[in-house]
Amino acid sequence: MEKQCKRTFPRLIAAVILTLGFAGCQEKETASTETIRPDLKGNVALLSAIGLMSGNPILPVATADPDIIYANGKYYIYPTATGPNTSQFHAWSSADLLNWTDEGIVLDLANVSWAHADGWAPCVVARNGNYYFYFTAEKKIGVAVSASPTGPFVDKGSALATGDGTDPIDPMVFVDDDGQAYMYWGNTTFNIQRLNSDMISLTGTRGHNKPSNFFEAAYVIKRNGVYYLMYSINHFGNDDYHVEYATSSNPMGPWTYKGRITSPRGAIKGPGHNAVIRKPGCGDEYFFVYHRRTSTNIHERQVAIDRMFFDAAGNIVPVSITNSGVVESAGGTPCYTPNPIANGQYVIRSKMNTTAGAGLYVDIAGCATGNADVRTWTRTNCNGQKWNLTYQGNGFYKIISELPNHKALDLDACGIDRGANIQVWDVFANDCQQWRIEPAGGGWYRIMSKSSNNVMDIADGSNTPGADIRSWNWNGTDAQLWKFEAP
Repeated sequence: MEKQCKRTFPRLIAAVILTLGFAGCQEKETASTETIRPDLKGNVALLSAIGLMSGNPILPVATADPDIIYANGKYYIYPTATGPNTSQFHAWSSADLLNWTDEGIVLDLANVSWAHADGWAPCVVARNGNYYFYFTAEKKIGVAVSASPTGPFVDKGSALATGDGTDPIDPMVFVDDDGQAYMYWGNTTFNIQRLNSDMISLTGTRGHNKPSNFFEAAYVIKRNGVYYLMYSINHFGNDDYHVEYATSSNPMGPWTYKGRITSPRGAIKGPGHNAVIRKPGCGDEYFFVYHRRTSTNIHERQVAIDRMFFDAAGNIVPVSITNSGVVESAGGTPCYTPNPIANGQYVIRSKMNTTAGAGLYVDIAGCATGNADVRTWTRTNCNGQKWNLTYQGNGFYKIISELPNHKALDLDACGIDRGANIQVWDVFANDCQQWRIEPAGGGWYRIMSKSSNNVMDIADGSNTPGADIRSWNWNGTDAQLWKFEAP
């Protein structure tokens, strides 16, 4: 919703360490030179897709306030405008969530008659055979139309709305199951109003039902008959800028406050202003797109993507803010069942075998009953190779050792970076000890940490018994594939 950095370079797509620079941001655009941000030097997770995961951030420019849609076999992200006077809106496309292409300027405020600057926080909706591009410009709400998700979008010729309150910004449009569309917008003051079927004019009484703590960046989805209103709290420059949510049985409220979705994590500050998209063709898989920053320059924000889950009661599970992002998800990729393995006791076998052909299993060295590392080992009868799986009703499992002290499989310190150690530890109710199990074909599975979205991995792909088991970004190798067998 504020001024943004200017793009100074094209994206370089690679799975190696890249040297990228972001120009410094000012309240007004100025000429800039390429610089290398210290927080990006040598950090593969921040620079590009890693293995078969998106990495975070996913766009190579400093921008914010993303919306996301899926159309014509591609995902499209629309962030806040860049360029002179924050006037040029771009679209970014991806077929797989890993590699993103700048589709160029889709709307330039130079071509808008009623406002030429401060282009913030767009929202795009497909309807009537067209794409409708809602945007903020000079603190008014506009709408432009195109037959293509990549534009060019043509403004309707006047502002769609100003809204009530001093900061009528951040439009979001939701189309209900009955075809009625609603627009939500505003900072501090919350505006809700119906759209006509033409999608470029408003109708009916404007509502102001506001959930607790609302500040800006409304985003609405509907799931199982419940309306979920997500919104951001605090000024965007606050380290604790974050997303909370409320629910209702009516798209115009009133709203019941539910809780917090995002929180800062380590060097990652201000995870907020989100959009959500359901994976195409899947009933209950969601991607959560948002911006965050690692720079002390509050205008130098980054667009990122992570998974969003619901618990058995329909509550949104707090989103894990990660560096690895999400796995490759091209159109037509399989939908994942939330609990593919029945509760019970198993030994966990790697797809890798020793050179002699013996199987390798997840093992606690020497059947240690205390807190200890896990490794690979050939099959034994020790309880250090027996694991009790219990589905938690939120997309994740607890995995508990059968040894007498019943320690939990644990990601050391909830480590966000690949290479973090995997161990057994005292049982806690935190993300370090929750694991998602997803089929990867042929009866094999990947085991992903809720904390980092990285997977269980045999260090260096070693097939020698005793190799360390760690976390790593998903790359589909045999060292990351596991099978659940009867003990």
